[in-house]
Amino acid sequence: MTPTQARSSLLRWLRLSQLPSLLLSALLVMPTLHATAAAPEWKLISETEDPDKTISWYVDMTSIVHDDDYLRAFLRTSWSMPQYAADGTAYQSSTYLNYFDCDGRKIAYTANAYFTGAEPDNSPVHQEPDKPVAKLKFQSVVPGSAGEMRLEFVCQFRSKNFLTQRDTRELHG
Repeated sequence: MTPTQARSSLLRWLRLSQLPSLLLSALLVMPTLHATAAAPEWKLISETEDPDKTISWYVDMTSIVHDDDYLRAFLRTSWSMPQYAADGTAYQSSTYLNYFDCDGRKIAYTANAYFTGAEPDNSPVHQEPDKPVAKLKFQSVVPGSAGEMRLEFVCQFRSKNFLTQRDTRELHG
């Protein structure tokens, strides 16, 4: 074996022997980075005062972004008691993507996902597809309603400079 062949063989062996440890390091670090970047930051924005059936509304503070003429954010509703779909499926929380027309005082939503627990930490029991904004039905908020509270909370961020458009749809169900 010539010196050049020996050096090539040694370099090939070094690369191959380090490959498993590099791959293992990457595999260990990547899920942590993804989980950190993807973790929603749920903030309670309103709650009913009925002690028999509490309904809580949250917004994911990491998801509030400008999207063309709207603000977009993921919201969550949690119930103290199970709710039932038309087919009898029980759920206790849902997440959904809201679009806010702050000037027009209107809201549209899409991409609903329903979960068995009060926290959306398992697979949804039902999920509806995300629709493009042009296909959404914007509805005026009713004064004093939970919808108005959500609109007012999110729209206070419309002039913030830190907001940028980013796609977080796959992070919420």
